[in-house]
Amino acid sequence: MAVHHMAIKMFDKGVAAYVRNKHTKSIQLFSRALKYDPKFELGYLSRGAANLKLGNVKKAMNDFNHVIKLNPNSARAYHFRGLTFERRNDIARAYQDFDRALEIDPDYAAAYHSRNSLLSKEGHTDFSIEELDIINHLMAMRVSRFDEDEQSGDLAA
Repeated sequence: MAVHHMAIKMFDKGVAAYVRNKHTKSIQLFSRALKYDPKFELGYLSRGAANLKLGNVKKAMNDFNHVIKLNPNSARAYHFRGLTFERRNDIARAYQDFDRALEIDPDYAAAYHSRNSLLSKEGHTDFSIEELDIINHLMAMRVSRFDEDEQSGDLAA
């Protein structure tokens, strides 16, 4: 139990560094968290995201692949790996991963957004408009759920 607590503590520090754009420091902290808990998916996802921000594409890819091995149903891992494929200009595999993320979680707006962005870059505006409609619908659903939770008092203070 204490090991997991330390993983969370290091992870929280890593997130704080990440949001301050101290990506190298966040990678170090996420790595420390993973030493405490080698199966901490969010630690790998976050370290991979920080590596991707710094252009360390191979390291990012390794982290996202590791999460997929730990949890083949991680929509976030497929989404982030798709972003990594896009950075490598492997467009076909980026689309495959965005699509896989959406198969796992059809309400994952970020994957729709990434796929839409890629479609737009390639000049497929007809598909982009359809994707934007889906994103707008999902965002409206999330806002509606938030409003309902807020009115019922279900939100954490």
